[in-house]
Amino acid sequence: MPHLKLRAASTTDLQDFHAFFSDNDVMRYWSTAPHTDLAQTKKYLRDMVDSKWNGLCDFVIEHTPPSAAPKVIGKLGLWDGHEIGFMLGRPFWVKGLMTEAMSSFLPGLWDNEEMKDTKEIVADVYPRNAACIGLLKKFGFRETGYRDKTYETHPGWCHSLDLKLERPGTATK
Repeated sequence: MPHLKLRAASTTDLQDFHAFFSDNDVMRYWSTAPHTDLAQTKKYLRDMVDSKWNGLCDFVIEHTPPSAAPKVIGKLGLWDGHEIGFMLGRPFWVKGLMTEAMSSFLPGLWDNEEMKDTKEIVADVYPRNAACIGLLKKFGFRETGYRDKTYETHPGWCHSLDLKLERPGTATK
């Protein structure tokens, strides 16, 4: 059984972060190109560590396999306190680990007193990212719209499928 922990990012996570931020496949649907230089990842990580959201609603995913040291394998959270984003290192894909992480993240978010004013979470997903869309829908996110050419990044112009998850017990129209 995998052992995952969601925790605040630390500058000591740099090498693990760079492994997935420099991977073309992992970054295929991310909003920036793969990192070609450790300094890019260092800046991203420093910004995450310094963010007021770090450890509150934005986390690294730490995996501790049997008889091995913990390793950061991805990230999950509301990078701006409202919009969800997540990624997982390629060696950890299709093992149910992001489902496990999300199963811990969402109840913790809704139960966190500091996030009590958060009524909904939104997601901006590249429409071809079927795995991401499937995961979000598994947890109750629903489609709310589609937008053409929302941003330009390494693969060219990207479109957006917008999804939303409302806080349990706060249905809106």
